[in-house]
Amino acid sequence: MAPRFAWVLNLDADVELERGASYAPTLRTREGMAPHIATVANTLLSGDDVLVDESTPAASLAKASPPFTGRAFSPTPRAIRILARAGVTHPPAPSVEILKRVNSRQFCAELGATLPTSGFVTTMDDARALLERDPVVASAFRLKRAHGMTGRGQRVVPRGVPTGDDLSFLRRAVDEGGVQIEPNVAVERELSLHGLLETDGALRIGNLVEQTSDARGAWTSSRLATHLSGIEREEEALRLELAGVGRALHAAAYFGPFGVDAFLYRDLAGGLHFQPRSEINARYSMGFGIGFATHTH
Repeated sequence: MAPRFAWVLNLDADVELERGASYAPTLRTREGMAPHIATVANTLLSGDDVLVDESTPAASLAKASPPFTGRAFSPTPRAIRILARAGVTHPPAPSVEILKRVNSRQFCAELGATLPTSGFVTTMDDARALLERDPVVASAFRLKRAHGMTGRGQRVVPRGVPTGDDLSFLRRAVDEGGVQIEPNVAVERELSLHGLLETDGALRIGNLVEQTSDARGAWTSSRLATHLSGIEREEEALRLELAGVGRALHAAAYFGPFGVDAFLYRDLAGGLHFQPRSEINARYSMGFGIGFATHTH
C-alpha cells in the first residue's frame, strides 16, 4: 500500500526563520497564502494525503489506519508542532539553526557571486561602498533581506548613498542579519531546478522548470520547461550549479528537498546573460512537484 502523508504547507517558513520562536502568521498573511497553498497542494499531494494546519482538531489523525507520515513545506518548529498536535510525527529533519543558515541569502552568496557588482553585506559601511559602485548591467540596485517570501523584503534603490525610506530599509536589513545587494537587471526568462538530498549526500535531480514572477519578485506560475532550444548551455550550467549547491548543503548538514532559481537577463546594451544561481531554497518550493513530475517523492 502506498504511504500517505499529512502535509503542512507553511509557505511563510522563511519569515518564521527570520523572526524566530515568537512568529505567528497574521490574518493577512494567511489570506495571502491561501491561493498559493491550493496551487502547491495540487502538485505535492496525492491519493489519501491530507492538509493540516492550526484548525485541524487535536489528535484527529493519531489513530488513522494506515497511519499518516508528516511532511512540511519546510520542517520549521511551527510546522512540526502543527503536525504533532494533529497526532502525526514528522521524520528526522535538519535543526532550525541549519534551516535558518542555509535559507539565508548569505549562504547563497558565500558560494560565490554570480552577478557583477553584487554581494551580501553585514555592515552599513560595506553597503554604502557597494551601492556607490556602478551596477554595470543595470541602472539601479535591488536590496534583498536575508530571508523573505513572495517578493517581500526587497527594494529597488538608485546607485549611491540611500536616503529616506531607502536608508531605513537598508539599516533594518543590516541590523537583522545582513542584506543582499545586486543589480536590478531586466529578467527575460526564469528557470529553476530541484533536488532531493539524502543524509549521505546522494542527490536526485528533477526536470527543468520555467517560472514567472511579478515585478516584486513574487512567484506567479511554474511549468515544465519544454522549449529548450537555444538554452542548452544554460541548462547544463544550472545542473552543475545544483550539484555544487547540493554538496554545500550536505557539508552544512542539510538534507531534504531544495531548489536553485536562475534566470536569463538583458544588460543595458541589450546583451543576453545567464544568472545560474539567484536563490537557494532549502525546502520544497512552488515548482518542486512540477519539476519532479510525481506526487510521491
